[in-house]
Amino acid sequence: MVDGAASRLRRGYDRRSLVALAALVVVGGAVGYRFSDLIDVSGGFDYLLAFTWLVMTALLVWNVDARHDLTLLVVAFAGGAVIEWWGTSTQLWSYFTVERPPLWILPAWPIAALAIDRLAVGLHAAFRARGTERQYRALYWLIMPGFIAAMTRFAWPTIHMRATLVVVALMLALLVTVRDHRRDVTMFAGGSLLGFFLEYWGTSRECWTYYTREVPPLECVFAHGFAAIAFARGAALAERLVAVALAVAPRRTGIQA
Repeated sequence: MVDGAASRLRRGYDRRSLVALAALVVVGGAVGYRFSDLIDVSGGFDYLLAFTWLVMTALLVWNVDARHDLTLLVVAFAGGAVIEWWGTSTQLWSYFTVERPPLWILPAWPIAALAIDRLAVGLHAAFRARGTERQYRALYWLIMPGFIAAMTRFAWPTIHMRATLVVVALMLALLVTVRDHRRDVTMFAGGSLLGFFLEYWGTSRECWTYYTREVPPLECVFAHGFAAIAFARGAALAERLVAVALAVAPRRTGIQA
């Protein structure tokens, strides 16, 4: 059984993995070159940052699916930009560069989204034979409302702002439009796991700071899991819309002809 799992894991790495790795190196190199003035090497080697990026890279280049991955990248980039704009404009958090938001942080969202997507696939497979759909449904309705309540409490100082009201409304909309409880629970778990390392690194190095000064706030750790669900659903919706558009296009052409 262990050998079978190891074999499936190895099969996830192929030529497409090399392409994904090359793309990641190019993007990382471009961001590093463009914002090289912000990099401080005087502090020595950052083992936590290196470990986090090694894990994310190993996840990102596994089981590559170009169409799905590109869709998720676009959705996560757009979603990450909205999240960063909301948080920095309301001053729930701020960056050491005082930008609202900084452009250099935006590529991290789609990269993290892909890594979480892979991690969720692994967790989903590992727990496929454990628990019933009814149990996962109960777990979903225990975890998600609890997170939304905690996140709303965290953002409460800005509840009078329209941006925060929109974010709360979006969270509630995401809550009630669930289709696959098991997938969302595993996605939330994977995103929160990776989110802990990202948030601890960022807040402990004062790359970004939350208004509560916590290192890090638990709500923001779990927010990565919730964001991963939102990005996954957004990517699935985009794929369905593209499929419908492609199916309708020939008929439109025929009518016009």
